[in-house]
Amino acid sequence: MDQTLKSPQPIDAPAVDMHLQLLLDRHFSPVAAQAAIDIDAEIANMRRSMARKDFGRMALRELKLELDMTDLEVISMIECGPGGNGQITVGLIAERLAVDPSRASRIVADAVDKGIVRRVASQSDARRIGLELTDLGSAHAEAIRQFKWNTFAEAFNNWSDEDLVTFARLFSRYSTTMSEIKTSKSEQA
Repeated sequence: MDQTLKSPQPIDAPAVDMHLQLLLDRHFSPVAAQAAIDIDAEIANMRRSMARKDFGRMALRELKLELDMTDLEVISMIECGPGGNGQITVGLIAERLAVDPSRASRIVADAVDKGIVRRVASQSDARRIGLELTDLGSAHAEAIRQFKWNTFAEAFNNWSDEDLVTFARLFSRYSTTMSEIKTSKSEQA
């Protein structure tokens, strides 16, 4: 199996040369420096795809679900569970989607109107209103989950067990290291 990565799209050659030199100055070997640049290009493509919500759009299109991306996000947020506060609320949806509460309220109202979410009284505080998926919302969530795992299975179908386990280990290591760097830099600020 070819172990080299290829840059997914042409990159400005002077910029690549500058980045290569920066990595070489940081004691990367030429092969490792090129690999780091290739990884960066792949991550940039993934980030753009995630920002465009390509996977969710593909799922909605292929599953022929009459939902929009916001509905899919609400389903996902409710499926994530309540976290530490015990209940999914409009406020928690606002926090998780990084929108203001009034926008979250409109998003949830739309999901309720579509029959995928219902409001429920809190068992612990009658003043609070929680959210949960309806049977239709749960069916959509299950269809999307199946789509995701079928797509993953297709993507990894020709990978050896060793390659897949190695990728998972290295990807986790990279993600953990980046999180630690982010935390460290936030604490220094």
